Amino acid sequence: MKKDFLYVVLASALPALGNFIAVAVALRHLDPDWLGKSYALLALFYVAIDLFNFGSPRIFTIERIRSRVSTLIFLDFASATGSTIVFASLTVWLARTGLFAQPHYFWTLLAAPACYGLSHFSLGVLRLYGRSGLVCAISTISAVSRIAVVWLVIAKQALQPMLPDLLLLVEAAYGAMMLVAYLGTARGGNARPSDFASYPDAERFNPWTFRYREFLSEHRKEILGSWYSNAIFSGAKHADIMIVTFILGPSAAALYRGVKSVHNLAFNSGQAFALVVSSKLGRAIAPLLRMRAAAVLAGVAGTMGLLMLTSWIALRVHLFPTGRLGAPALQFGFLFAAFLGAGVIFMCRIFSLHVFSVDRRWFVKISSLEVGASLLLVSLLSYAFGLIGATMGIALAGAIVLALSSRIRAKAAPVSV
Repeated sequence: MKKDFLYVVLASALPALGNFIAVAVALRHLDPDWLGKSYALLALFYVAIDLFNFGSPRIFTIERIRSRVSTLIFLDFASATGSTIVFASLTVWLARTGLFAQPHYFWTLLAAPACYGLSHFSLGVLRLYGRSGLVCAISTISAVSRIAVVWLVIAKQALQPMLPDLLLLVEAAYGAMMLVAYLGTARGGNARPSDFASYPDAERFNPWTFRYREFLSEHRKEILGSWYSNAIFSGAKHADIMIVTFILGPSAAALYRGVKSVHNLAFNSGQAFALVVSSKLGRAIAPLLRMRAAAVLAGVAGTMGLLMLTSWIALRVHLFPTGRLGAPALQFGFLFAAFLGAGVIFMCRIFSLHVFSVDRRWFVKISSLEVGASLLLVSLLSYAFGLIGATMGIALAGAIVLALSSRIRAKAAPVSV
C-alpha cells in the first residue's frame, strides 16, 4: 500500500516537474511569440478536455453504480467526442486572430483530444485497482517526452513550425498509452480487492444494449456533480493563460506560462504533501490557528525573506528570460510575485484537503470562489499592470482562499472535538 501511494505521488509530481523543465528551456531558446501561441493552443486543449471530463473514476467509486455496471468507459467516449468537436472548431476560429498557433496537420487537432478524452476512466481505475506503478511509468514517459520535444525543436530549427503538432502528439500518446494499459489489464481485475470492492456480478457492458437513458436519469445528480468539479475547478487552471494571451499578447503569455509551470509544481506538490501527512495534518494545523499575532508576523517575515532570496537567486541565474520586463527591480518583482503565488498555492492545497474533510459544501463554495477570483483578478490586474499584475492576481486570489479556509477550519474544529 505504501508503494502504491508513492507511485500516486510520483505520478502527480513528475509531469509538473517535466513541464517546468520543458517550459524553462523553451523560454531560453525559442521564439517567445510562437512559443506563446503554441502554449495558448495547449491551454485551449486542456480547457476543452476538462469541459467534457465527467470524472468517470469518481463516479465509479459509488458502490450502487459499480454494482450495476462493470465499466463507465462509455462516458469517456462522450468526453472524447465533445472535447474533439470543441477543440478543433475553436482552434480554427481562434487561429485567425493571430494569438493562437495553428497546427501544421489538422489530424493532430482530432487525435489529441480523442485519445486524451478516452483516458479519464482508464487512469482512475488503474489507480483504484492497485496499478499505480503502471500509471507512474506512463506519466514519466510523458514528462520526458515533453522535454524531448523542446530539445528536438531547439536542435532542429526546421521543426519549429511543428511545435504545436508535437506538443499535441505527446498528449495523444499519453491518452493512448493509458487506454491500452487499462484494456490490457482489465481482464486481470482488481489487484486490491480489500481496499476497493469489486462486483463480479455487475452487468457486463454491451454498447448496443446498454440502457443509457435510464442510467443517466437515475444517476444524473452524481454525474453532474462530478462534471462540475472537473469542468470548473480543473479547467480554470488553464483558462488564465488564454486570458493573458488575449490581453497582453503571445510573448507575454509565454513568460506567464513559465510562472504557471512553477505554480503547477507547487499545486501538485502541495496535494501530494497533504495526502502523505493527511492523518497527522489536523493536529499540526490546530496550533497554527491558535498562534499569537507576534508569532504569525515572525513566520510571515521569515517566509517573505525566503521568497525574496529565492527570487534573487532566480534572477541571478536567469531562470526565466525576464529582461523584456525592463529594469532589474521590475524583473525581481515579477519573480517575487511568481514564487509568492507558488507558496500560497502550496498552502491552499494543504488547507483545501482539511476543508474537504470538515465540510464538503464549504469546499465547493471556496473552490468556486478560488476559480472566480483567480480569473477575475488575473484579467483586471493584467489589464492594469501587465504581466506583473497577472502574476499577482494568482497570489491575491490564493491569499483570499487561504484566509477563508483557515477560518472555516478554526470554526469547525470545536465541533469535531
